Amino acid sequence: MSSRLRAVVNAANQPIVLSADEGYKTVREAIKVLLNQYPGLYPDEKILFETLDTDEGIIFSDNSGALVYSEKKDITDMIHQKCQYPFFVVYRSTTTKERLKLSIQTFLDTLGRWLCQEPVEIDGSNVRLSKFPKLSDGREVKRITRENSYGLDPQSNGVQDWVLPVVVEYTNDFQL
Repeated sequence: MSSRLRAVVNAANQPIVLSADEGYKTVREAIKVLLNQYPGLYPDEKILFETLDTDEGIIFSDNSGALVYSEKKDITDMIHQKCQYPFFVVYRSTTTKERLKLSIQTFLDTLGRWLCQEPVEIDGSNVRLSKFPKLSDGREVKRITRENSYGLDPQSNGVQDWVLPVVVEYTNDFQL
């Protein structure tokens, strides 16, 4: 049995089966490197994968793994897939000050715009992500989109998470 599951889509073009391919790990690692190249991070600040302190920090986490939205086979038995890798960036803080909460939301919104290759201002300089990370094994990032960031309800100990949903759209081409 192949380690690669084929995606089945319904009439609304929504995936029914997740890809079991190891490719999402390739995308995840590229996104981890990209997130940590964000010029809005402090020199000692890192965005980790699913490793978050109890009180504060910034992580990113898979939403559902990689999804295959369409797949076509050409006459040379080459498979062309359109895929998505949805994830969240989570900023955790214990602040109760509205000004600091606003700065967290601004940080996430600016990060999201930068990931989408929109121009952003950081420390008085205009910066823009010039190219998406290179992937391996026939995969190529085509587009990154984001939703608006939002804060979750604070926990009883005052810890609050702020979330930025992001989707990486990429292609995956391989020979059968």
